[in-house]
Amino acid sequence: MAITRHEIGIRFAPPKTDQARNDIKARISAKAEELALLIHELVPGSREQSEAISNLEDAVDWAHNGVDRRLVLRGEQRPPRLATQAGPPAIPSSVPAGAGEA
Repeated sequence: MAITRHEIGIRFAPPKTDQARNDIKARISAKAEELALLIHELVPGSREQSEAISNLEDAVDWAHNGVDRRLVLRGEQRPPRLATQAGPPAIPSSVPAGAGEA
């Protein structure tokens, strides 16, 4: 699927930093820190350990971005979808109308 102007606007908008979103992101970060410490404790110091922790950091970044960009809290309104995002255009049937009728 092609990236639309609307999607670009969402991706590059300044992050929302209200307390509710910050609380959610803090919970995500706390759990990720627990997992990172477990990986550090149980996986021998190696490229694999480093990759696991780096990828966990990427996952947290993506989760935080999702909270900032997509989460709609009670009392907020979801931004309207643009007409170009309404869905794929209808595909015309390759079978003529009435074909196959007796």
